[in-house]
Amino acid sequence: MSGPRGAGNGRDATCARRKRFSRGSPPGRLLGLLIGLLVPLALPTSAAAIDEFSLPTPGSCPGGITAGPDGALWFTEEGGSEDGTAKIGRMTTTGVLTNEFDIPVTANPTPCTDPLFVAPLDQITTGPDGALWFTLPRDNKIGRITTAGVLDPPGGYPLPVPGSQPEAIAVGPDGNLWFTELLANGIGRITTAGGPVHFPTGGIGPSDVTTGPDGALWFTEAFGNAIARMTTNGAVTSRFPVTPGSGPSGIAQGPGGLWFTESNTNAIGRITTSGQVAEYSGTGAGPSAIAEGQDAALWFTESENNTVGRITSSGVITNHFPLAAPGSEPSDITKGPDGALWFTEFLGNKIGRIETAPVFVAPPPQPPVVVKPRKKKPRCKVPKVKGLSVKKAKKKLKKAKCKYRVRGKGFVVSTKPKAGKRTTKRVVVKAKPKKARRGRSSAAVSAAVRR
Repeated sequence: MSGPRGAGNGRDATCARRKRFSRGSPPGRLLGLLIGLLVPLALPTSAAAIDEFSLPTPGSCPGGITAGPDGALWFTEEGGSEDGTAKIGRMTTTGVLTNEFDIPVTANPTPCTDPLFVAPLDQITTGPDGALWFTLPRDNKIGRITTAGVLDPPGGYPLPVPGSQPEAIAVGPDGNLWFTELLANGIGRITTAGGPVHFPTGGIGPSDVTTGPDGALWFTEAFGNAIARMTTNGAVTSRFPVTPGSGPSGIAQGPGGLWFTESNTNAIGRITTSGQVAEYSGTGAGPSAIAEGQDAALWFTESENNTVGRITSSGVITNHFPLAAPGSEPSDITKGPDGALWFTEFLGNKIGRIETAPVFVAPPPQPPVVVKPRKKKPRCKVPKVKGLSVKKAKKKLKKAKCKYRVRGKGFVVSTKPKAGKRTTKRVVVKAKPKKARRGRSSAAVSAAVRR
């Protein structure tokens, strides 16, 4: 049997594909299927653009996927391993398959469509050394491949515990690679120089692993129905139970903590770093991988429902986006170099891309515009200047802070406005020369003397 498939690095919110182990009792499976059929009828299924890119080799069974260090998508191809060769593919963000590199694995006649199929390759992630690291569950190894397609070392790194079945792999907060060991109930660590180490978890069936916002490792326990926390020295510090029989699988960092899928009960869960768990039911059947989109919502594959779902950071499941071909089984999902979400279609033999709307970031508020009150022009009170000489009138007008304009010469005969009025305008001063007194005639003077 095979564990979860997944992809990506611990920094990029990566996750696990659906499990091929038992999903519980027949009544439980029936209930999950019924919920998966009814929920899509109640929710919108439009408003997201999905592109699908076919792989050339029939039955490739793509599983894990991650954003590579070269700006392309890298993914594992689990099919075709009956002859002892699996593949790792590389695809550009325009959907062009540029390479498929052969990976030698132990041959197994069981096809990848068989429920008991054990994957030759599983999850893949970009390491801190710029190479791609991947798990080999069937051969119990960790592999490394350069972007040029060189396997280094050629045979991979054998794990210390036989039959541990490594599944998920991610970059930890310490710069090392951490992986789950589904059947050994352990978490493994390997440096970029090799030397894998096993740490027992004390739980059952560790499935997927990622780095939490607290700088610790967080992982799902598919068989133990719990979410656990481990420090980078390999000590499990906490274990938080979730709904019995829920089968937590994929886990990713997102708004408010860690988000995870519950594939058996068709639900999405969230756990804070303090251990508070919230569970949101209503997904399609078989949610498995989960990753954060550009819109700050969580997007997840619904393997048995053939859809990609969306849940808001407040726990509202808003959409189930169907794939074009029935039974494609969307598996792993990761954020691509182009900002879109990329996913594998395990049985559809395709790589899918779904565009998510970027979260709207309001521009920072502009500082308030301070409108300075207009200074009132000084209002002068027109002084009494009538009859004064122009020179004296000017002095009085200046003292009263009045602007003025003089028309004429001599003495002031009028002002506009009149004296005593207030104004902001110029005072118009009208002046005229003073008239001389008219003298008496000599005859009149003589007459006055005679009298």
